[in-house]
Amino acid sequence: MNRYVKKGLKITGIVVGVLAAIYLCLCIVFYIATKPASDTVKETNKIALEKTPITTVTKNYHLSRSVESNSLEGMSKKGKKYYFIYLPKSKKAYLYQANKGKSEEQILNTFNDEHPGHNNPKCQLGWYNKGMPVWEVTYKKKNGNYGYVLYDFRNGKEVVYADNL
Repeated sequence: MNRYVKKGLKITGIVVGVLAAIYLCLCIVFYIATKPASDTVKETNKIALEKTPITTVTKNYHLSRSVESNSLEGMSKKGKKYYFIYLPKSKKAYLYQANKGKSEEQILNTFNDEHPGHNNPKCQLGWYNKGMPVWEVTYKKKNGNYGYVLYDFRNGKEVVYADNL
């Protein structure tokens, strides 16, 4: 083999090796960074599946506005929809039938009616320090500022509104 070809292959091997090492390091950092969140989702799902009529989890939520809470939406064997809220610090849990409160879709519709002009609002279910389940809608404004609105889970009434944060 030509010495230039050998030198080129050696440099290519070194570059590929360095890139592979960087990729591996990034994967490890990503795994370590997301493991606590993944573990809390697994813990919440496990508790809900063992202790409630929920047999299938359809969506997970996380809210840490004033109290850290992990929540989920699930279905029972009979097809009933439930919401489950777990407070990991106090080890308390709350189960709500979906028909006893507002859904994520209803809350987003309410938000869009009351506060029009916000693109891509995000909705999370969780616990508020006043001892109530709430839906939190967060959004980013065109000026780059953020805002959020908390709605009472049971009746859909606005509890807190913070804009231009």
